[in-house]
Amino acid sequence: MPQKSTPRELPIPMSQRTARQWIINVVLVLVSVAFMGVSLAPMLGGLFSANPTPTPEADTISEQDQVKIQIQGFEAVLRREPKNQTALEGIVGLKLQIGDIRGTLEPLQTLAESYPDQVRYRVALARTYIQLKEFKNATDTYRKILATNPGDPEALQSLVGFELQEKRPEAAIGVLQEALKNAATANQVTPGSVNVTFIHWLLGEVYRDQKRYAEALASFDDALKSDDKDFRGHLGKAQVLRSQGRKEEAQALFAKAVDLAPPDVKDRVKELATAPESTTPPKP
Repeated sequence: MPQKSTPRELPIPMSQRTARQWIINVVLVLVSVAFMGVSLAPMLGGLFSANPTPTPEADTISEQDQVKIQIQGFEAVLRREPKNQTALEGIVGLKLQIGDIRGTLEPLQTLAESYPDQVRYRVALARTYIQLKEFKNATDTYRKILATNPGDPEALQSLVGFELQEKRPEAAIGVLQEALKNAATANQVTPGSVNVTFIHWLLGEVYRDQKRYAEALASFDDALKSDDKDFRGHLGKAQVLRSQGRKEEAQALFAKAVDLAPPDVKDRVKELATAPESTTPPKP
């Protein structure tokens, strides 16, 4: 049965970007933090809402002091119940409110370890490490996510991007091949939990970035075999064919990609379809 696509994960035209530019873009698409100095507060505010209760002294003390009082209250709870979920989330929310990003690490780490079945905590922790430019810790956290959620799109794209940034394309390919290897088992346990189409597409993008066009085409074909209604497989294959100078074949696939693309990314797909790109065939 075809895997459901996730159309909001917009393809990145990798052949027109360096590896570092690509990781910046995928992280901005899925993570929307750091690299560009974006604050975590708006992103995590909904997840970690402290819901502070006004105190009688609210009119006489500053907002920041009120927040500190709220934090102290949650800390008192944690001294009695170190894994209290409400208190831990409350501290994270309040620390974000006053811009103390590093201060969210400890409660996020506790949440991630105490509630491993709730992947949102590890995702938030990884994003925080990125904000703090602690990329090794971020990648380690994403790997832990993939250990239990092998198809997690944010973890996959981020890890692949980091490996490309460090000029380790084989490692990036290995991350995706491992995800495909684990996908069958994961989907037997929880049908549809791993989007195989997405992973094949992402692997094709990595091969395309490395100008390994035969392997890229094979990966995009695998994506289309999994779900030929997902526009990304058509788009990726079209970009490879255009790079090889096969303009007519590419144009037909670009048209198919535009037709299948959801409204929120259709204009972007049209831009990629008309973007100038070298048509010099790859060297043997």
